Amino acid sequence: MSNKLAEVLEKIDEIVTEMNKFNFIARGPAPSIKRETHSLVIESEVIGRDGEKEKIVCEVMDPQRKRDNISVVAIVGMGGLGKTTLAQLVYNDERVKAHFELFMWVCVSSDFDTINISKSILELATNGGDVSTSNKEVLQSRLRRILDMKRYLLVLDDVWNEETDKWDELRTILFSGASLGSVIIVTTRSKRAASIMGTLPSHDLASLTDEDSWRLFERRAFGAEVKEPTDELRTIGKTIVCKCVGLPLALKAVAGTMRTKTEVSEWRAISKSNILDGLQSTGNVLPVLKLSYDNLPSHTKQCFAFCAIFPRDYVIERDALIQLWMANDFIPTAGSIENLEDKARYIFYELYWGSFFQDIKEEETYYGSKIKCKMHDLMHDLATQIAGNKCSNKLEVNTPRIIPKEVHHLSVHSERPLEINNVLKQFPTIRTYLVRHTYLDKKYCLYIPLKKSSSLLKSCSLRALQFRSECPPKELGYMKHIRYLDLFLGNFETLPETISTLYNLQTLILSHTNIRALPTKMRNMVNLRHLFLDNCANLKHMPIGLGQLKFLQTLTKYVVDSGRGVSIRELENLILCGHLSLSGLDNVKDLEDVVTMNLTAKINLSSLELEWGPTNKKRTTRNDEALLEALAPHNEIKYLAINGYSGSDFPKWMKETLIIRNLRRLRLQKCINCAELPPLWKLPLLENLYLDKLESLVHIVLRTRDQVVGSESKIIFPALKILKVRSLPNLESWHEELSNLIGFPKLDELVIYSCPKLLSVPVHAPILHKLDINKGDCFFSYRPTKVLALEFWKYFIALETLRIDHSDALVFWPVEEFRSLKYLKLLDIRSCRNFAGSLQVSSLPISCMEGSLPQLESLNINDCQELVEVHVCSMSLKYLSIAECPKISQEGLAELTNLTELRWLELNNCTKWSAWPKNMENLPSLKDLSIVKCPGIESFPKGLQNRIPFLQYLYIESCPALEKRCINGGDYWHLVSPIFDKRFAKIVEIRYISPIY
Repeated sequence: MSNKLAEVLEKIDEIVTEMNKFNFIARGPAPSIKRETHSLVIESEVIGRDGEKEKIVCEVMDPQRKRDNISVVAIVGMGGLGKTTLAQLVYNDERVKAHFELFMWVCVSSDFDTINISKSILELATNGGDVSTSNKEVLQSRLRRILDMKRYLLVLDDVWNEETDKWDELRTILFSGASLGSVIIVTTRSKRAASIMGTLPSHDLASLTDEDSWRLFERRAFGAEVKEPTDELRTIGKTIVCKCVGLPLALKAVAGTMRTKTEVSEWRAISKSNILDGLQSTGNVLPVLKLSYDNLPSHTKQCFAFCAIFPRDYVIERDALIQLWMANDFIPTAGSIENLEDKARYIFYELYWGSFFQDIKEEETYYGSKIKCKMHDLMHDLATQIAGNKCSNKLEVNTPRIIPKEVHHLSVHSERPLEINNVLKQFPTIRTYLVRHTYLDKKYCLYIPLKKSSSLLKSCSLRALQFRSECPPKELGYMKHIRYLDLFLGNFETLPETISTLYNLQTLILSHTNIRALPTKMRNMVNLRHLFLDNCANLKHMPIGLGQLKFLQTLTKYVVDSGRGVSIRELENLILCGHLSLSGLDNVKDLEDVVTMNLTAKINLSSLELEWGPTNKKRTTRNDEALLEALAPHNEIKYLAINGYSGSDFPKWMKETLIIRNLRRLRLQKCINCAELPPLWKLPLLENLYLDKLESLVHIVLRTRDQVVGSESKIIFPALKILKVRSLPNLESWHEELSNLIGFPKLDELVIYSCPKLLSVPVHAPILHKLDINKGDCFFSYRPTKVLALEFWKYFIALETLRIDHSDALVFWPVEEFRSLKYLKLLDIRSCRNFAGSLQVSSLPISCMEGSLPQLESLNINDCQELVEVHVCSMSLKYLSIAECPKISQEGLAELTNLTELRWLELNNCTKWSAWPKNMENLPSLKDLSIVKCPGIESFPKGLQNRIPFLQYLYIESCPALEKRCINGGDYWHLVSPIFDKRFAKIVEIRYISPIY
């Protein structure tokens, strides 16, 4: 007993120390319920910046800019003044969106590292392309090539660098690859940084006017749910506003504090604070933010200070943060512990309303939505100041001497293996250790060893651990205090059974691992609340007894395995939320188990996936139909996927649409016996529809009674933005012929893959911008259905991107089909084995082709073995790639004239070329040239020779005569030597980097 008492007293002393550290104020119980900036902004919430926004918009769109190589505009001002918000307003202006072709937003912060910035820009420019290399030369080469293709707007937010050399290094990359008229917007507190980087006069951002300051304060302090303020509160409020000297961050922080105060005495106390007076004299906003912090409840203070574990400029995911708070016992447990997440969410939004967090956004994912937010850099400074040595975040952990020995919470961002045991030894009081990798692809992840040291693990105080592992050791089971364990992306198939002894574990993340089976005794993990198994494709077996875990509320995947006694009935008493994937439904033996499970009652689910295994003789259509009928979700479900269903009809709850009326996304896959769809066209919120391998489907919309009664037009799929149909062998049309239908008014992207009987396209799709056709022969059918095929294309007038794959019916150059595509910018034709590209005999004269595809900028033709001609007359062409087309000769490109804008040219395996085409001698804008497997090209014509020294990139492979001329000592060496990036595969062994389309 004395030992236990000593432990309790020691714990109390520790709590008192923490209280003193965080300046806690006694309060009642809580209600029972890298600053990674980004380009998004809710313009209606921004006050007082219309004039500055308009001035910068006019400047970046000035016609003079189109004649300049690149312009740099700097927005300068003190912290908390709204520089990032102003940049967001400009970035999202509709006029700016129409003016530029490529948009990139990079938060730089204090670490002006050229490689990291280049990686970020490249990742954005290629829409998430591979940026795993840290080789400066490779990065710079790729960046030049990508940026060279577009007029871009780049925002470098929160720049602190005042070293000219560092900026010159990045500027060399950005300027040399820039299209005329490109603009960089820089936000910085430093006038010196602005003078170093800016090519135009900087914009010194002013404070808000008194009127705008009051409007902002009033909106935050007296929201719609707060009673109308009294005259006395208004008077005091205006005094407070004056002391905030027009700083938006200070105004929002103080207003968030006042929002919870209703007594006049409380308002007077804040208005008379010396801290606010200091803001007027020093301009230092941190004491004002600290004032807001001091007025937080003690547990909320702890939660905020913990956020110092994240690096500046970091995107924080709400639910993950809440789970880490809970793991560290930051959430009060007074009352029922079932609603801890509700209490934590209240704290999260309390911090948001106090402006400790900002820019909350909901991000849609495959498995539902995630709430994310950021911290202003000044708020991060405040959290770091308050946390002191208790929280630390480092880019590398291999320098432990700079990490305080008394650290409690540590996050490391590293690409190198890290030994957890060393961390536990050097930092004995550590409670949170998060190892975050830059790349989410397993092939780029290095795994972190955890040495077998039972005594060390038994004694450690670790509460939260995140790391990658190839083989989690059984010694993990010794970490009895652990509450949060994240093994995301681990390359392992099993977990040690000792994991089941982690009785205090609340969150276990196994997403994107190769795990096949879970530990058999997980029912003993009585405190488990969140089990993440999404994207675990190999998981085939579940442990018995998960239904006994009364606190379990997140279970992203459940595999029915009746042979092992794992019944779906296990889920009956679990109050699940978020995403749930039910797999192995073909193993359900008793329909009563599904009825008892009562999926409809699980009202906290937002995303549901239902999956059957392969068909077999024992499984009947009727069984599947009864089963799906019993799996009706509640009527607020937002995402639904059905895969492998063998019934011949969809259930009543889908046909009546009441239950699925709030669907945003729907995926139907391998429902091979369903000849009809439910009336999905009625769903008012459906934005994304994916249909795959519905082999019996004939029409997407069927004639129904309410469609034909009356003459009023009916809109089908009123909110649909993305439609993908794949492997529908019997699909004939989108809807039966009805004159009163108006369809697809918001459709932006259409993908059609292997639908051989399709005889129509979605009409009335006025904003369709992207079309992918794969094995879509009906689009190019010549006699007897040519007229029908031509009818398709008149509906694609707004099309900007067109990709055609594996179309055997594409033989001639589709002059008439393409005639209406006035806005097409990208054309990609691949693996069309009969495509010769020549003009059909009955086609109009070649002169009539002038103006065809007038805005085409990128043309890629790949693996078209019969191609002999290309007919494009666009003068705006910037990118041209002809690859794996062995029959085309230089004469086949005779129509490609006036290529004054061409910047990127790739020729690959054009073995029939015997010389460089005469019409392509003069390429005044060419910057990147790649010639592979074209042995007939032995020399460059004189006109092209004049351009060679000005190239940025030259790659030659398997062209012996040409390579010999270009290497050191060859005829062209004096032309080639000035090129920054030149590669000859025969001389230097390199990895060829394909272009990103």
